[in-house]
Amino acid sequence: MLKEIPLFEGLPEPQLAELLSLTHEFTYPRGSIITSQGEMSNSLHIILEGRLKVFVNGSEGKQVVLSFLGTGDFVGELSLLDNEPRSASVLAVAKTRTLMLTQESFNRFVDNHPETLLPMLRVLAKRLRALDETICSLSTLDVYGRVARVLLQQAKEHDEGQITPRMTHQDIAEMVGCSREMVSRILKDLRTGGYISIDGQKRIVINRKLPLRW
Repeated sequence: MLKEIPLFEGLPEPQLAELLSLTHEFTYPRGSIITSQGEMSNSLHIILEGRLKVFVNGSEGKQVVLSFLGTGDFVGELSLLDNEPRSASVLAVAKTRTLMLTQESFNRFVDNHPETLLPMLRVLAKRLRALDETICSLSTLDVYGRVARVLLQQAKEHDEGQITPRMTHQDIAEMVGCSREMVSRILKDLRTGGYISIDGQKRIVINRKLPLRW
């Protein structure tokens, strides 16, 4: 499993086995808060199964969803590099199993294998670039552009085409910073135009290239 995770991609089998020996497996029921914004903790979670929502609460208590994560994703990577409070909260939106790696164990691994640090930092840099793109989209794209961007970001290739995980209209609204009603209108128009459809699991299927404008 570890060799399929971008953060550890390319590590030799012996090092992957050593890294695995430093982790602990946890299972979280749906609705569990795994980490809370502002708390002090220093562990990385690698998702073996399930789905997590990463979100922050603004100054007025409004929730902003940063991302949804699934099998093979990871969260809490910054805590391996600093001792600062958590910058976001993480909620299990389905029953989820994770491997937890603490900062202490990670430091011990890197001390034994310093050559592995640079490739992992490149993966973290890629995540920061993606965050910059998200911030840019919130300030430069209109609501439709932000919704389309979320759909394309979340969609994965399947035999049936590009399909997003199951997301509510409220989930999407919280990711793009608009009302649920606006998201519903946009998705309804995209369905009417044949650009998207909804499958039996209530996932969004992207049938063809999304229009540039709504």
